[in-house]
Amino acid sequence: MENEHILQLIFFTFLLFKPISGTDDDCRPDSCGPTEPEIRFPFRITGRQPSRCGFPGFDLSCNNQNHTIIQLPSSSRSYVVNRINYVSQVIYIDPNFCERNGISDFNLTDTPFDFGSIRSYTFYNCSLQSFGFMYPAVPFQCLSSGNYSVIAVPTGLFSAENTPSNCADMKTIEVPARWNVGIGVELMLMWLTPNCRSCEIEGRACGLKSDDGDTVCHGSSRGMPRSAKYGLSLGIGLPASICIIGLICYAASRLRDYRESHHQSIDLFSITIVPQSPSTTGLDRPTIESYPKIVLGESCRLPHDNNNTCAICLSEYKPKESLRTIPECNHYFHAECIDEWLKLNGTCPVCRNSPESLSLATSCSLASTTSVDTS
Repeated sequence: MENEHILQLIFFTFLLFKPISGTDDDCRPDSCGPTEPEIRFPFRITGRQPSRCGFPGFDLSCNNQNHTIIQLPSSSRSYVVNRINYVSQVIYIDPNFCERNGISDFNLTDTPFDFGSIRSYTFYNCSLQSFGFMYPAVPFQCLSSGNYSVIAVPTGLFSAENTPSNCADMKTIEVPARWNVGIGVELMLMWLTPNCRSCEIEGRACGLKSDDGDTVCHGSSRGMPRSAKYGLSLGIGLPASICIIGLICYAASRLRDYRESHHQSIDLFSITIVPQSPSTTGLDRPTIESYPKIVLGESCRLPHDNNNTCAICLSEYKPKESLRTIPECNHYFHAECIDEWLKLNGTCPVCRNSPESLSLATSCSLASTTSVDTS
């Protein structure tokens, strides 16, 4: 009987440290290559992640070059995915207008994405005679030859009267181009449903709660890569298992001696070990107030960051708004947004680095409010 109890304890010990597999493990993040974007809900890689791991219309695939590919419903072409911002819920794709029939086949209607800011561009085929267009005309060398050049300009720049005589209208398309990039580099598509922003900000996995698009957050915060977690589990779990087995053998030996001397029965399974869940705390008020605070000028330009959107509330910065920056990584946020965030979380919402705690004396010398206007 004693040996049976010991074997049961050993079995339960290995179950405790065995990596959990099954339903949740099937939906773990994946990627097409080491430098490719991480793919997780609402996206999934067809053939590698089950359909329940993604949201309808968000299927991705991998091509022969291990690039991440998206196929939009209204287009016969596939587009390369450059990157995905899960907090802002934005996917950046390469329009690849240089592909054969790339312009004529370009169509982004009937997609699950919201284009946000749409910009219309007209493509012209211009002979090289007296060709001298400057910005905002964008030349496409891949579509040009030695006798003509293809350019794209914002629609309306040329009227019917002032269109250069050596240029012929090819096609007008509407693209969700970023205002500071323009056409030809990458296009920005945003999705509103499903909404996983709160889960992403908390560093937790997002999944479907119901078929109508409601989502729910699962698991604990993502703090390290999956491979690192497995390595840490193995490095800690194996020695811990050996120690527990040794303790079980020692306890069994003492139990046998105790039974022989007192003829009493002790049930080892009456002892319940309740693991303590780790607690996470944010920063105190003096430390938060020690981080530099600025007031935006009319130009809305930041000294160390070219992002004009708060990663917490996803609203664009406006003149006269108060911003606060985390000095270790120089990321800016609305002051009220980052103050509330740092009360609950001791990490930067963007890079997930933990700011070093500053002493109260140092914080007094760093806290200041200034106006920035580089216009």
